[in-house]
Parts: sequence; structure tokens; C-alpha cells
Amino acid sequence: MNTDRDAIKMKQIRILILQYINRLNPGGVLVRTIHNSLVGLYENYSYSLLERDLWYLRKKGLIEYVDKKIGGEDVFELKVVGLTASGKEIADRTQTDPALEI
Repeated sequence: MNTDRDAIKMKQIRILILQYINRLNPGGVLVRTIHNSLVGLYENYSYSLLERDLWYLRKKGLIEYVDKKIGGEDVFELKVVGLTASGKEIADRTQTDPALEI
């Protein structure tokens, strides 16, 4: 039962990340900015959890690290994350992804 709740929370957070990037700037948002907004909702949300969620979304092809295109950044909190075309469609709810459906 607890694992079901955790899975739902994880999906909610990943959807929130996509929607947050979409609202602020689909072209790119600082990782630190995303983290600060999520800490306001989930006070125990750490950078390691954000890194895991961003890794998942990147693997699914929904986001990309756009800072690599402009010279890159080694510090995780200073990386810039943007939506891909697929990520924008999911954030706009014009497409669905079964792995992110609750």
C-alpha cells in the first residue's frame, strides 16, 4: 500500500516538473529553480531525488539539458533543463504517457 502511494507521488512530482518548466520557460529553467519550487510543496525533496526524476524524464525523451548546447555546467544545481517537443506535449496535456498517468 505504501509503495502505491510512493509511486503516485513520484508520478505527480514528475508531471509537476514538466508543467513547471513549461510555465516558466519551455526552453530552459535552472535546476535550482525547479528544486526550490518543489521544496515548497514537498519539504523533504532533495537534490538527489530531483536528479533521479530528471534522469527519468530525460531517459523518456521529455526533457534535455540545454546548458550542454551553450557550454555546459558541471554543478548539478546550475544546469539548465528544457522541454523536448514530446515533453511540451505532455506538459500541455495534448499527449499522454502511460508511465506518468495516475
